[in-house]
Amino acid sequence: MATDQKIEPAKPKKDLWEKADIILRPFGALITALTIAFVSYAASDYLSKNQEKEARTKLYTELMTKREESESALRKDMFNSIMNNILKDKASATLDEKILQLELLTYNFHESLNLMPLFEYLNRCNNEEKRDPALRQAYKYRLIKMSKATIAKQISTLEAVSSPITLTYEDTLFTYKNKKEYKTDSAFKARIDELYEQNSTALNGTEPFCTYPDSVFNGKTWDSLQQVVRIKILDYDTNDASVQVRLTIQTNYPGKNRAPEMPRQTEFMVNYFEFPMIDNTRLKNDMRLAVVLNSLVSENRFNNSGHLAGKSNRIELKVIYFPGSRSSLKEKPYFDDIVSKLLLKN
Repeated sequence: MATDQKIEPAKPKKDLWEKADIILRPFGALITALTIAFVSYAASDYLSKNQEKEARTKLYTELMTKREESESALRKDMFNSIMNNILKDKASATLDEKILQLELLTYNFHESLNLMPLFEYLNRCNNEEKRDPALRQAYKYRLIKMSKATIAKQISTLEAVSSPITLTYEDTLFTYKNKKEYKTDSAFKARIDELYEQNSTALNGTEPFCTYPDSVFNGKTWDSLQQVVRIKILDYDTNDASVQVRLTIQTNYPGKNRAPEMPRQTEFMVNYFEFPMIDNTRLKNDMRLAVVLNSLVSENRFNNSGHLAGKSNRIELKVIYFPGSRSSLKEKPYFDDIVSKLLLKN
């Protein structure tokens, strides 16, 4: 009987891809392990740096908070001490000391306090006291110099967002108002008043105006608008260095079928002791307009041949238009302005 032979199936030959899989599989596992290790290291390093950054930020915030608290406490004590010294009885503190205290108060708190009442109070004290006229003039000069320096500092800050406009008024007829005939002769008075209205360089001449472009959101798009500001000097006092101003503001909507708004008028006094960041007029869209007295002086007028032709009173005003965010800490925006700005950001 023939011997049975075991028949084994033929082994299939491995193709190129199977050989490559056998060879590269260990390398793939190694690369996967290295990738996981790298990602884990990178994530750990990122979290570590982020935690370190947060820790530094927290430390910086705590240091700044503590510094602000200490500075606030120092400023509070300084404010109370200065105010008590300024408002002392006349017999216990000299005017020189009070002006010095006001200088300290002004240079530290001019952006958060309306210091005009204190300036006017010390100016009245200086005018009421019976002393050497030269000394009174020196004290008045110190007050005006201090206020002008503060106004210049505030305007310099506001110039980052707006450029001030200088308006000049020249009253060449004021000497006629001082004549006896102006008070006794009605015809003479009427003639002088008529000249005031006709003379563009006189007190009540052509009203200068400024136009400020702006825009307001109407719910879907932005509408352009113009704030037309007219300024007219009604009266002034050279002794008190004050000017009575009428401010007329009208909002126009160019290019829109929309009628201009009714003009707003306001009258107020301007002197050397009013600061633009605090003493300003609130306009539409949380914008502000400040009118500042830059100078009020009497000057000699000369004709073309160089001869003296008389005197004139020259008034120089500065007008600046700026957003409410640049106003003082005391001038907080209205709640509706805050809400509208938050809605626009969302």
